Amino acid sequence: MKALFKNWLIAQNSYFINEFGIDCILSKVNSNLKVINSNKEETEILAILLGTFFQTITVFEA
Repeated sequence: MKALFKNWLIAQNSYFINEFGIDCILSKVNSNLKVINSNKEETEILAILLGTFFQTITVFEA
């Protein structure tokens, strides 16, 4: 799931995401995309990014 989130971040081609750093963003979430090691401001930003990400993906269950 984290790899899918990384690809989504790259596809956004966002100045903010690129300035903050994709690797930095990814270091703040675990493999299940739960927020870890972040301060209050980072947590708020990650909540927005993850919320948008989860709204745009479709998971198929076999």
